Formats: sequence, C-alpha cells, structure tokens
Amino acid sequence: MYDEPKLSEAQWALVVELLEQERNELPVEHHHSRNARVRAELAQRAEMVRELLDRLKGAVAVSHAP
Repeated sequence: MYDEPKLSEAQWALVVELLEQERNELPVEHHHSRNARVRAELAQRAEMVRELLDRLKGAVAVSHAP
C-alpha cells in the first residue's frame, strides 16, 4: 500500500510528541462535548491515538536496540 515514511529520529520524536499532546487534550474535549455522536468520535480518536503511540514507541524501541 504505502512505503514507510522516511523520517529522521527528530521527526519521529516530534510525531510522538504531537500524538501525546493530542492524547492529553482529547479527554477535555470529550468531557465538554454534549453531543453523543461527537463523544463517540472523540473516544474512537483517542483509541486510535493510543494505538499509534503504542506502535510508534515499540518501533522506536526496536530501532534503538543494540
């Protein structure tokens, strides 16, 4: 489908940092939303962010293994 993006270590660190920021902000958005559909979408997005962070952190750990 797609080739893995070729990013520098600093760029991958930025991606992880941005995802962590998103993960920290989503609960606040979820809490303030009164629309059930929007709340469900935010919960789904939070799960997707969590999964991405798990995958990226695992990949970074593997690439730095001695």
